[in-house]
Amino acid sequence: MSVYLDKKFINMVSPQLEKFAWKRDTLANCRCPICGDSQKNKNKCRGFFYQKESSFFYMCHNCGHGSNIYNFLKEVSPNLCKEYSLEQFKDGRNVRKREDVETMIFATKPIFKPKSDYLKPLTCCKDLPANHECVQFLELRHIPKKHWGMLYYTGDFGKYAKLIDPDSKTYCGFEPRLVIPIFNKKDEVVGVQGRSLMMKDEANARYTAKYITVKADKSIDRLWYGMWRANPNKRVYVVEGPLDSLFIDNTVAMLGAAAIDSVPARLQNGKGDLVFVLDNEPRNKQVMGYIEKIINLGHKVCIWPSDVRHKDINDMIFQTTPNKIKKIIDNNIYEGAAAHLALNKWRKV
Repeated sequence: MSVYLDKKFINMVSPQLEKFAWKRDTLANCRCPICGDSQKNKNKCRGFFYQKESSFFYMCHNCGHGSNIYNFLKEVSPNLCKEYSLEQFKDGRNVRKREDVETMIFATKPIFKPKSDYLKPLTCCKDLPANHECVQFLELRHIPKKHWGMLYYTGDFGKYAKLIDPDSKTYCGFEPRLVIPIFNKKDEVVGVQGRSLMMKDEANARYTAKYITVKADKSIDRLWYGMWRANPNKRVYVVEGPLDSLFIDNTVAMLGAAAIDSVPARLQNGKGDLVFVLDNEPRNKQVMGYIEKIINLGHKVCIWPSDVRHKDINDMIFQTTPNKIKKIIDNNIYEGAAAHLALNKWRKV
């Protein structure tokens, strides 16, 4: 892929991007157009365009959205996306139907390192001493010990992220983090999410991204956590964060709200139903927009009852049990017109 072409179209779409600016020749920054970025601080810019080898990619450190330039344009400016596709083939060396362009461009099969190569530099959480800061974090958040074997720790996430993605130094620094590996059906690590161990009351916590997602290969447009252990022939719950997915059986997590548009075929083709369970934030316009989109796409969604005050499943677990939370979800599932009515009522809470 041409760096020149990618930069050309980044500049062409830049007038649509708030606070867009080139930081250097291989890195540009803007407010994320996918999630809207921070609603409290309009100066926060957590969307990045960065160069890897001969292509540019986009990553948002707020919503976790990551994609190549084609898929970014597809989300933000469909007309520019069409121009981008056509320019790749305008020299006539590859004559194809327009509808085949996208399939051709991104048909390359990603190559992943063996699982052991990506996990070898890490320490499994079940092997950490009881007084370790990561163990204390897991205990504080009441993460079930049966899942500690698939959670890891690193004292230098910036260095580790560089192993996953050599360009990650442009957006990751030195700091300890909980590492949540993301596997595909072949048990290969296709990405990781690093969770900050800082507590909310720490003075500098607000300057640190709580979650940082790094892909092993940028050709994977959307990462989903927990797919390897989900049974699509039963009810599958879809939550926002990997840690939330560890409390209720048969739950997966979408890493970034943009994944709403690309539900894996394995989940769509199963005999069970799919229920989206987003965070309990009725005053958050972003969450409202995501739920409305889910309903319009024809999916089932949980609308939390007014007596539930906690933000997400992990917060709820401090005062109740996973079975009771699951029961609340099952009793508050809506779809279609009934979902729109429940959403309108909920947003007034």
